[in-house]
Amino acid sequence: MVTATGPAPGSEMNHDNANARPHRNTCGALSMPAIFGDGMVLQRETPIAVFGSVRTNGGSGTPTVTVRLIDGNGRQAATANAETDTATGQWTAQLPALPASGPYELHVEAGDDRLRFTDVHIGVVWLAGGQSNMEVELRNSDNAEQALAQCADPLLRFYNVPKTGVVDETAENASAWQESSAQTSGVMSAIAYYFARRLRAKLGPDIAVGIVDCYIGGTSVTCWMSRTTLEGCDAGRAYLDRYDQAVAGKSMEELHAAADAWQHDFDAWNAAIAAARQADPDVTWDTLNEQYGACPWPPPVTPFSQWHTCGAFEAMVQRIAPYTIEGVLWYQGEEDEPYCETYRELLGLMIAEWRELWHRADLPFLLAQLPQWIDKKVDESTGDPMLWPVTRAAQWDAAHTISGVHAVCLMDCGEYDNIHPTDKRTPGERLAACALRYVYGFDSEPVGSPELLDARVSGDRRVAVRFSHAAGLHFDGSDPASRRDAERRARENASVTVRGADQSGFEIAGADGVFQPVAAQIVADDEDDQGCADCMDSAVAGESVASTSLPADQHECDCAKTSSATGPEQDRTGSADSADSAVGTVLLTLPEGINPAAVRYAWRSWGPAPLFNAANLPAAPGRRTL
Repeated sequence: MVTATGPAPGSEMNHDNANARPHRNTCGALSMPAIFGDGMVLQRETPIAVFGSVRTNGGSGTPTVTVRLIDGNGRQAATANAETDTATGQWTAQLPALPASGPYELHVEAGDDRLRFTDVHIGVVWLAGGQSNMEVELRNSDNAEQALAQCADPLLRFYNVPKTGVVDETAENASAWQESSAQTSGVMSAIAYYFARRLRAKLGPDIAVGIVDCYIGGTSVTCWMSRTTLEGCDAGRAYLDRYDQAVAGKSMEELHAAADAWQHDFDAWNAAIAAARQADPDVTWDTLNEQYGACPWPPPVTPFSQWHTCGAFEAMVQRIAPYTIEGVLWYQGEEDEPYCETYRELLGLMIAEWRELWHRADLPFLLAQLPQWIDKKVDESTGDPMLWPVTRAAQWDAAHTISGVHAVCLMDCGEYDNIHPTDKRTPGERLAACALRYVYGFDSEPVGSPELLDARVSGDRRVAVRFSHAAGLHFDGSDPASRRDAERRARENASVTVRGADQSGFEIAGADGVFQPVAAQIVADDEDDQGCADCMDSAVAGESVASTSLPADQHECDCAKTSSATGPEQDRTGSADSADSAVGTVLLTLPEGINPAAVRYAWRSWGPAPLFNAANLPAAPGRRTL
């Protein structure tokens, strides 16, 4: 099965800025990458890389390149002379580390050739990378109208790297840094916008936040890696082999003809979908697919498409590195579903390669773990292919085994039959909390999702499963859809400590490896051998544990009062420290006749995942052997 991911709905293939002057970063022999421009944000408190190329002057040698930062009073705030490779003309200068400040002008000189950039601020810069869920634009996300009406902020800025699989200097010359406003931010990554807005609020009103948008919908992780890196491992070579075989024996004329035909169909489909959604904003994807067919995906494989292996790395990443950044936001993995078993290896190699390219072995990477999703037709015909759980596990493992890599759990953010969920505020703000905690030292930011620590057989027909980050552990809803359904959510939250087998998200398998859903009860750590038999028996039987009119901490057996979860009328805010250090236990009831060999939680592409902590962070999927 091949996942039809593709570009984010409504996103442009590229964003050209008509007010950008052509060839703006070239003066005589001197040239700089397009990411340097008026209004740019440079990274604070670390040496700032300024780089470009210069043509040699024959017998007179290579001119010295000098970089100066000039403040608003015309005084020189910093200067550096570049080191130039006389063979290639490539030069790099390192301005000294500076605190957040501005505005400045950046002057770059090589002999009589000069480039000048205005309205430059020193602040924090993050690269937002990946595929379509990072690409979803603010204008196409939930509450877009309200967000755009409130987004004006002269110190929140963004730069859209032209989306291309081959170097496109025309598109680069048309690109520009932009201030956040209702007129500009609609084409910004929605996740990156909410991330930046949160940083602006927490870091201080005078600290500029810059976002480098660098993504293409429908791209594999291998699009963002070099051929050299891919050739160094079996997993990478498999991708290269598939690409090479797809283009073998085809002339450029044939490849262009195939690409043009696909582009025509793709544009027509997008236009029809856009018109239908404008006419009826509540139209469902079932209706759209029935009327207009499925998205024409994937496109034909060509050496010039946006989606070819290594293309985005060569035409986008290498064109902006090593522009100094604070770190990377990464939301990607959907396109690699068919080869999810190798995703962990490739993700680690990509992170290592980017760190080498940026000359920072500790460059932070903040990963968005894939949310819940399944294609309706697949679900109804063949059932869950169980591939997304493998990708999620790869992302979680990278965050636990690679220094400086962190992940946020999004198990409450998905949409059934929609691979592009429109809630982008939640992922953006969770990534921001992650940055504030681990990069900026805001220790009070709650970032830890409950995480399966271990599991053991405990008493008669019971398995005790322990979770970390478990302060205020409770059940809330069953899947993302039910959490958006207020009436159903209230009904399901009759008990915050017990869930029946069909809604717990927990499954147990015997030696045959066949998993069965089981009832679950959150218990106090010193109660995990017994739990509440009445509650568990009711849950196993599928009965309601408590009436919706009676709070769960007041039902007659009083088990919720001894639970490690706080009741719904208690303070669930907690502190980050207490949430991080707390361990909670969930007691599972074994089905008759099963000798347990393994347990798992939320190990489905789409399914129940109701476990949350006091910070309202969803428990991460996990599995253990017994």
